[in-house]
Formats: sequence, structure tokens, C-alpha cells
Amino acid sequence: MIEVNKASVRMDDRKLFAGLSLSVGEGQMVCVTGGSGCGKTTLLRAVLGFVPLSEGHISIYGELLTPSSAVEFRKRMSYLPQELAFPVESVREMVALPFGLKANRNLLFSKDRLMEEWGRLGLDTGLYDKKVTEISGGQRQRIALSVCGLLRKPIFIADEPTSALDEHSAALVAGYIRDMASRGCAALLVSHDTAFAEACDRRITMGDTYHDRGL
Repeated sequence: MIEVNKASVRMDDRKLFAGLSLSVGEGQMVCVTGGSGCGKTTLLRAVLGFVPLSEGHISIYGELLTPSSAVEFRKRMSYLPQELAFPVESVREMVALPFGLKANRNLLFSKDRLMEEWGRLGLDTGLYDKKVTEISGGQRQRIALSVCGLLRKPIFIADEPTSALDEHSAALVAGYIRDMASRGCAALLVSHDTAFAEACDRRITMGDTYHDRGL
């Protein structure tokens, strides 16, 4: 589904990464690791079509990713960024927001299904009536993930999905994404969490060079 071929990105005359190749197929979890500043988040944004490559190319479903094709490809993706910001006050508005987007207007929001997803992620149903400012960062992270699960997009991209979580909650998140993959979703993930990375099918380590390791 996702093919990155000899990709390089430069910003302000600084090389973030060069010669990077990776693939993510249907039903796979691929985790990108590496030190801070090596370009992991930039890679995800490049796959989303928000950052242009200096060299190389990215293909989605065998078609070249371009500024014009990226708009259509993003309709088949769900994205969980590391920094979560919502232009709404309540959790009930937060979870309904993606279903109001043009790309998702054919999808129906179901509170009952959402509560099922929350149960799998260890979330209390009472959070539904809270304000966004009243819940923790880890709760926001898992709630946002549950919405990605509801959307059932064929490609899932996540930046540090366990960064605000304790060990137990992180394990629930890893299992949840594994279930998404078992339904055919291709998951491209960035994480500093060693246990999470080891739960993935493959791990790509970025740096001055990169290393692709099947797990």
C-alpha cells in the first residue's frame, strides 16, 4: 500500500534524512524509530503529502504521490499526530468532529460502537460527557485512536501513539492497532517506545543511515 523509495528531505539547507526506503503492506504494522530530530515526523508528513521530497518518491496503492493525488489519498488515511489540539470544548464534539469532514460524510457516527472501542482501550464511558480540558493527555490520545478505529480507513498513520501512556495502557494501544491491522489496515507508526516497536512486524531505525529489521 505504501512504498517509500530512496526518499530524502532537506529543510533550510539541512538534511533530515536521505536514501530512505520502506514499504507497508496490507495488514502490517511498521514502526519507525530513531533519535530526536532525525526526521521521523517529517517522514509521516511526507507520506501524508504535506512535505515534499528533495529526492526519491512515494507511492500509495502503486500510484505516485503528488500534491494533487495526495488530496485523494488522504481520504483513505487516518492520522494520529503526537500533538493533539481540538477546536471544540467537549469530548462528544471531539469524537464527532471527523465524521463532519467532507471525506467522511458517507460514514455514520455510532456512540454504541464508540463505547465498544473505548472498552478495548480501557476508557471509562463517563468521559463522553467531560470537557476536553478535564481529561488527561493519555485519555485524549486513546479517544482519538478510537475514532481512527471507527473510521476504518485502509491506512493508519500515527506519531508516538503511546507517548502519554503508562505500560498497561500502551499495551492496550498496541493490541488495538494490531486488531486494526488484522482487518487489513496498513499501519505506519513512529515511536520511541521499545516495547511498542517490538510488537510491530518490522522496525525501521532512522539516523545518519537507516536499518530495516523484521521482528
